[in-house]
Amino acid sequence: MPLTAAQPVIYMIDCQSAALASMCPLLEASGRPVLKIDDADSFTHDVLSHRTIRSCDAMILDFDGGQPAVFRLLNLVMHERDRPRIVLMASAGATVGDDDSFPQDRLHVLRHPATPRQLLDLLDADA
Repeated sequence: MPLTAAQPVIYMIDCQSAALASMCPLLEASGRPVLKIDDADSFTHDVLSHRTIRSCDAMILDFDGGQPAVFRLLNLVMHERDRPRIVLMASAGATVGDDDSFPQDRLHVLRHPATPRQLLDLLDADA
């Protein structure tokens, strides 16, 4: 799918997650370009080091998998000057909580079980 200059890309990090896999078809059906990323470390090197991710883009990470690479990626991206929107999907008992503070205002926690509509509304509200 060709991209326009301002068309946001949604990066789904660690897309082996059942929660992210279930969200992907709706995001694609809504006309949003979605890139599924299987390896957060490769994403960090290949995409972030080449500065191809933009502030209009969004990253969706599932914290329930507990993969260290996902935490490293989040840590790196939070301190980037032109960072994308970030959505952390997490269950009620996840290591990230509603009272945690993050050094940016474009980071949102979406609790499981979340509906695809909730995710779309969150992405649209923060655009």
